[in-house]
Amino acid sequence: MMILWGLAGWPLHVWSQEVVTDQVTITSARGQLFGITSGEGIAKTVLASGEDVLVVETKGVTGYVQTTTRLLGFSGRLQRWVELNLSSAEEEVTATVTPRMIIVQGQQAAYGFQSDLGRWKRNSWGAGELLVESIVNDHVAVLITNRRALGFSALTGGFFPQDLPSGNAIVQTEANANVVVIHLSGLMLVFRSGLAIWTVLP
Repeated sequence: MMILWGLAGWPLHVWSQEVVTDQVTITSARGQLFGITSGEGIAKTVLASGEDVLVVETKGVTGYVQTTTRLLGFSGRLQRWVELNLSSAEEEVTATVTPRMIIVQGQQAAYGFQSDLGRWKRNSWGAGELLVESIVNDHVAVLITNRRALGFSALTGGFFPQDLPSGNAIVQTEANANVVVIHLSGLMLVFRSGLAIWTVLP
């Protein structure tokens, strides 16, 4: 993976207005993971005995590692690793990495990592809840189940649930880097990364 130089010293408010090029890389050696930023920072974390690395992916200022026992998010801005232990029953997960966040869909829960804030969030699925559609862009994500929509912002908060009205079928979804719109047969639901709340439109 290639490291691009020159943007590491920019302040956060400037970063949020600019296209984020790849600025971190992750490599491993002798039971350690190294997160390397485009500036001076290098952060390491140690793998436990018997812990194997399954997935490594980087984008923008964000790095992601899935091992046999946990999820690891690397924040290039904060130059640190943040871990989240997985339940032994969480056998299969699927991750999407954007320049500012990570969205992970597991069998038991949804997980989100906010890179600029350096923290993981978790939201458990309810009994009989099934994931129908996932929409993930640079700063915003919405996971739609058979019961609700879960909004996630890279900028603030965690997961924000919105119940889906019964009898309102999903007609269309649309999204850009910061806004997701769900068109239902009788109304629209809007989730915005900056507000991190749901708006219902007639």
